[in-house]
Amino acid sequence: MKIALRNKKTLLIFLALLCFLLSSCTIINVLETGTVTITVDENLIMGKITFSKDYYIYIDNIFRGMVIDYAPLTLENVSVGMHTFRASDHLIEPDSINLISEEISDKEIKIDILPPGCSGTINSYVTTGVNYISIPVYCGGVIL
Repeated sequence: MKIALRNKKTLLIFLALLCFLLSSCTIINVLETGTVTITVDENLIMGKITFSKDYYIYIDNIFRGMVIDYAPLTLENVSVGMHTFRASDHLIEPDSINLISEEISDKEIKIDILPPGCSGTINSYVTTGVNYISIPVYCGGVIL
């Protein structure tokens, strides 16, 4: 009888400890995400022009995939919130040159040069569910 009572006490202590451990578990917050379908809308300064190109797609400056022959790119598990979407038909980052005036040798002028091609950026808020984003892309080399 003492053994049965001891087993009941041990079982009761074990269940109390188990209940305490389970009730003190940390709740894990699941990051809300959405699905984004990205298309590219090409434009030329003097009007609309259509090319058959491939575009590298970046979200917040991180490469996420390609739009090939204008087929939409669908990305799942994009975090909810404001994001910068960028499309570029080249992987080369913008280059820059320094110009030194012959008259004033200590003064330099920096000019950013974007390679000729097509690129564009748009900021958009991603929500849960399906999001459709069209990135306006402008074609032609530009000196800024």
